[in-house]
Amino acid sequence: MRGRVCVVTGAARGIGRAAAVELARRGATVIMLCRDAASGVRAVADVQRTAPQGEVAVVACDLASFDAIRAAAADIARRWPEVHVLINNAGVSIARRQVSADGLEMTFAVNHLAPFLLTHLLLPQLRAAAPSRVLNVTSELERWGRIDFDNLQGERRYNGTRAYLQSKLANVLFTYALAERLAATGVAVSCIYPGLVATDLLRDRWWWRARWLAPLWQRVFLTPEEAGATVAHAASGSERTSGVCVTRSGACVRTSRRSYDTALGRRLWEVSAALTRAPGA
Repeated sequence: MRGRVCVVTGAARGIGRAAAVELARRGATVIMLCRDAASGVRAVADVQRTAPQGEVAVVACDLASFDAIRAAAADIARRWPEVHVLINNAGVSIARRQVSADGLEMTFAVNHLAPFLLTHLLLPQLRAAAPSRVLNVTSELERWGRIDFDNLQGERRYNGTRAYLQSKLANVLFTYALAERLAATGVAVSCIYPGLVATDLLRDRWWWRARWLAPLWQRVFLTPEEAGATVAHAASGSERTSGVCVTRSGACVRTSRRSYDTALGRRLWEVSAALTRAPGA
């Protein structure tokens, strides 16, 4: 990975930081997108201390703001004309409804619309670096997701779990639709099931905070380091297969039946393009 530029979202902690460490160990230049500069500086120092082989930089980016995403993408384009790997990893899972800076339901905005917009903004750099790769971190739980166009923003009967599952299905639909559109460009697009991972994503859930359940979760959930290494391996492999989902073992897996619904994917794309005003979408 030496000489290759990798952008990782949600890199301040959890899977993102662990993936950044592994990519730096492989000699990559790692651009860590973190919500704010302070957490980013701490994360960069941690990665540099753990993996001095690579170059590491931070770009502050609040993924709940389209303006912030546009500013971060412009900063990356100015400093790194070529991007070889984009890992859309950042995600939230919120028990009670919140809205983004743009007035959109937070889970849908951060988990789906943010990677949709960021990827489009960085496509010139990804094309310039071809062969390059976009890797979207989703979840096997997407199998239970539904895209509710009549209540996309969760304004009626909000349910945090349902919103999360919807966003993870959206990740897979976006992966397949983008892979088809970029088929002749040298930019491969895939997604990954990293497994069940113990991260701060679960901090709003009472069952995760319950101390008496902690021994069970330690047996069931992967550590962020284990999942991050899996994500980094998928992002840095020589295999350029596009339009697929891979598992922790690196094997391609069939995703949910809904994720292959091209009409559903096309409608979600159109809605996402209208909401984000992504260039070229």
